[in-house]
Amino acid sequence: TGSEKAMNHVLRRFYLLGGTLDGARVWDIRQGLQALRQTSGLELTRLWLQAGGAQAANSLYAALFEDGVERLDLHDLPVSHESPGAPVYLNVLRWMALPAAVAMAAAKTRVILYGDAETPWPYVEKLAQAFPEKFQFSRRVMPREE
Repeated sequence: TGSEKAMNHVLRRFYLLGGTLDGARVWDIRQGLQALRQTSGLELTRLWLQAGGAQAANSLYAALFEDGVERLDLHDLPVSHESPGAPVYLNVLRWMALPAAVAMAAAKTRVILYGDAETPWPYVEKLAQAFPEKFQFSRRVMPREE
C-alpha cells in the first residue's frame, strides 16, 4: 500500500537482502501451512491450495517445500518466469523453470491447472502420460470471460 515511491523502497529492501517480494510471499504461504499443522485439532486437516496468476506460482513453489499438501488448483499459471505477470525470484532460471516445478509438484501431490486451451504444458503432459502412476496432473480448460 502507499505510493509508488514507497513500494519501490520496499522492493529495494528485498533485493538488498537477496530476495524478492514474491520470494517472501512463498515464505508466507509456507508459514501459513506450518501454522495450520501446529494448531491443535488441525494436524490431520487435508491441505488444498488454490491460487491464480503469480500467486499460483508462489503456491506451487511453497508446495514443493511443504509436505502434506494434497492438491494444488492453479488458475492461469504463467507458462514461464519470463511471462508477463510472472513472479520474480532472483536467479530462478539458472535452476528451475515453471514446467519443471509443476512436474516436481505433480510427483508428490495432485496438480490441476486451469486455463485456456492455448496454454502449452507439453513437458508435464508427456510425463503424466508416460508415468500415470507417478504423476498426478490434469488440465481443465476454462472459457475466458469477455
